[in-house]
Amino acid sequence: MMAHTRSSVQIRSPKNTRGFALPMAILVMVVVGLVVSVALTRMNAQTLLIQRQIRASQEHHAGRGLQEAIGAWLRQQNGRDLFDVLDEQTGHAMDIELEDGSVVSVFLRDGQGSALSNLTGRPQREINDGSEILRRLARNVSSRQYMQMTRPFGAIGISVTTAPELLITNVCNAIMDGSGSNLANEILAMRQQSARLNRTDMTTISRTAGLTTEQRAMMQRVFATDIELWAVIVEVRGGRGVSSGRLVSRYGGITRIRLSSGRRQGSNLMELGAFLTWKDIGIERSEPDLADLF
Repeated sequence: MMAHTRSSVQIRSPKNTRGFALPMAILVMVVVGLVVSVALTRMNAQTLLIQRQIRASQEHHAGRGLQEAIGAWLRQQNGRDLFDVLDEQTGHAMDIELEDGSVVSVFLRDGQGSALSNLTGRPQREINDGSEILRRLARNVSSRQYMQMTRPFGAIGISVTTAPELLITNVCNAIMDGSGSNLANEILAMRQQSARLNRTDMTTISRTAGLTTEQRAMMQRVFATDIELWAVIVEVRGGRGVSSGRLVSRYGGITRIRLSSGRRQGSNLMELGAFLTWKDIGIERSEPDLADLF
């Protein structure tokens, strides 16, 4: 009698095969979707990177071209005081008309009306003066005001002509150990009488306010009447079509303008340094904030 053996081979039904294939198909679709998504993300990132590089190159060359144009304009002034040749209200310096009729307007403004926040590598005396001013500001103004009234580079001297009143008050209190209200009032009163203060005005103010010799020396260090840090604002207006005369773009940056050390026949030529910052500042605001240029 023959024994019947049970086969160990299992035969799957078509129903089971379909049940196994469906999850696999979904998994493959998910993997393919992820691969495509990663590829598109990389392609988009590369496109954005290329666009940024192109924009940076365009802005760099535009800045270099404007630097040459402004430098040529400065040389034509024969060392005259910039405040005497600029528009008193707007700081307008010159216009450049392009071939397509567009007009590029250049404005120069005092860029030194704020306190130096980075004191690294400065002489000890400047570190002491600057630290006291920054401590006063940190205690007495909001974070937003602090950012607006400080800058990361430039001279230690703060333009006494363009510094905001709140900054003037805090600097005066730093000079006179918290008792600088009289000094601040004298400076602000003198500013109302004269569009621009000079060293003689500051000497008169220090005497009227009763400063000691040490306080007077600090005032001369931290308040500047001759500035070298300038804000350059460039506005482009359309020349033809619907954009004719309309503001289409605005750029700005910070640079240094100094008197040339080489003087010929008594003429003092001004030298324009490289742009320390240069950026698109947009056209949304009617008046750009110089703090945005730093």
